[in-house]
Amino acid sequence: MPISLLLRMQLKGYNFFRMEITLPAELEAYVDQCVREGVCVSAAEFIQDAIRRKMEGDAWMEGKVLEAEQSALSPLTREDLESVRRLIHQPRDARTS
Repeated sequence: MPISLLLRMQLKGYNFFRMEITLPAELEAYVDQCVREGVCVSAAEFIQDAIRRKMEGDAWMEGKVLEAEQSALSPLTREDLESVRRLIHQPRDARTS
């Protein structure tokens, strides 16, 4: 079932826009359960938090790659580190193939 997110507006320094996503039944049920239990106030807030966490995880991993790149002790080559970057940004399905 589609979940409609927020209308375009300015709030707390963020520009919001409306987006419709479709979730498999088990993900929709999980989001609904989290909202009912008060983990978040809405499905939109849940999805926003999940996206922020993904962005933070990507930034953390990029920081680790940069740290390894700048370290004289790292056994990884620049090509190795570029492979890590590509892997991070691959769709999940492509990572396991």
